[in-house]
Amino acid sequence: MRVQSRITIGLPLLAVLVSAGLALTGNLQRVDIETDIQRKFEMTGTLGDLTTLMVDAETGVRGYQLTGRTEYLEPFTDASAELPTVLGHLESLAAAEPGEKPRTDKLARIAELRDLTSKQMTDLARQRDVVADGGNTGGEIRGDLAYGKNLMDGIRSRVDQMRTGERQLLDDRIAEINQIRVRDYLSVGIALAVAVLTRFLAWFLHRNGILRRVDRLADTVRVLREGGPVPEPPPVKRDRMGDLEREVHLLEPAVPARSDDSVDGRV
Repeated sequence: MRVQSRITIGLPLLAVLVSAGLALTGNLQRVDIETDIQRKFEMTGTLGDLTTLMVDAETGVRGYQLTGRTEYLEPFTDASAELPTVLGHLESLAAAEPGEKPRTDKLARIAELRDLTSKQMTDLARQRDVVADGGNTGGEIRGDLAYGKNLMDGIRSRVDQMRTGERQLLDDRIAEINQIRVRDYLSVGIALAVAVLTRFLAWFLHRNGILRRVDRLADTVRVLREGGPVPEPPPVKRDRMGDLEREVHLLEPAVPARSDDSVDGRV
């Protein structure tokens, strides 16, 4: 294959392959990032569910303390049943975090949440049992309120910390997607630029090649007219210009006029 063909075909092909490779890599990265973003939204929502369950459980027990009516304990009963599932889901989401440090931090905070919620639910169960046994003095309730508030403050604090961390990680992931998008745009732009430049280069090489072949053909005709030998080797290019060059190479050199020939036909 000629050098010109290699340049005009190889460069655009290389640019397209590089652009396609970057696009494929970018798509795979985007899939991973979008999965992680979905996981962060799910983590934030589950943290909200945890807070809601704890508030409902405490509210239910407080209502039972004030009224003695067992229907107020339904939120506490529901929270006791749902909390293990919610905490387990938080742990599974944290374990899927791709970064080692964020994963370790999340699991540590969830372990703290598990401990605090366990203490809160155990104390609420104790308060429920106290009311069921007929004990419910104002001093006991005030002490329970203070202890429960301290535990809930700890739960809310860790939930807020985790939500803040999720927002920061989400911002980082969105920035990565934007970087991939910019890289894809640049790769497409570079591929187009290479295609245009290659087209110009092909035109330039073709134009210069035609001019050189015309000059060579003119030199060959001049040599043949002067009786010189046919230049070697003959042209091999398969185009109309090559056909003309080969026809010229087949011409016989001109025979120079003899000096003793007479113009009037006498010998």
